[in-house]
Amino acid sequence: MESGKEAAANAGASARAGMEKTRAAVQGQVDKAAAYTTGHREAAVVNKEAAEVKKQQRIYAAEEEKQRAVRDNAAAKERASGAETEDRHGSHGEE
Repeated sequence: MESGKEAAANAGASARAGMEKTRAAVQGQVDKAAAYTTGHREAAVVNKEAAEVKKQQRIYAAEEEKQRAVRDNAAAKERASGAETEDRHGSHGEE
């Protein structure tokens, strides 16, 4: 049962990360397009590069958040599994 919960939580984390990555990509395209409206070629190049860096940072942050969630989900599964094992075996020596 716990592995199903972990799988569902991991799928949710992956979906959230995918949505954030898509948002970052779209916003990056918008920022790049907006870079050319300044009228200055040099400024446009700098703004385009800045937009790309910002997009990559958002994508990296989304992936890091997903990996953190996967680690947290695995730890929660281990804690639940350990508590369940303790409940089953912890009362054997008691009277």
